[in-house]
Amino acid sequence: MSMLMNGFKYIIPCQSRLCSRQSINEIIHEQYQKIASTVKDCLNDHRIPIAGARTIQIFSELERTLHQLQSQKLSKVLGKRAQYEYKIVRSIQRLIHRRKDIVVRRTDKNKVFYIGKAIDFERKAEEYMLKTDAYQEIPDGHCPLADNLHA
Repeated sequence: MSMLMNGFKYIIPCQSRLCSRQSINEIIHEQYQKIASTVKDCLNDHRIPIAGARTIQIFSELERTLHQLQSQKLSKVLGKRAQYEYKIVRSIQRLIHRRKDIVVRRTDKNKVFYIGKAIDFERKAEEYMLKTDAYQEIPDGHCPLADNLHA
C-alpha cells in the first residue's frame, strides 16, 4: 500500500529480483542497455565523443557496478519488505484482473492512485463536471475544437 500512498515516484525495493523470470545476467544486461543508451544520447546531445578511451572505461565500470549490485545478497529486512510489497502488488493485480468493475487512476491534484469501482469514479467525475462547469461533454463524438483549429 505504501507504493500507492507515496505516489507514482515510489519504487518497490528489489523489484527486479522478485517479479522477473529473467536470469540475473539478463536483468543486468537490460538495465545496462537502458542506462547506456540514455547516457550515450546525452553525450551525443552535448557533442562528447562516445568512442573515447575514458568513455569506454566509464561504460565498463557501469556494467561492473550493475553486476556487483545485483550479485549482492539482500539484507533480511529488505528482502522481507520486498516480498511483502511484491505480494501486495500481485494481490492488487489479481483483484483488478478478476473484477472488471474496479478502476485504477491517478488523481490530478494529489498524484496518488485512486482505486475504486468504475461506477463511483464516473459518478464523481460527472459531479465535478457539473459543480465546476469547467468541462463540456461531447456526446456525439464530434469535437468542436477541431472546427476552431481549422477556422
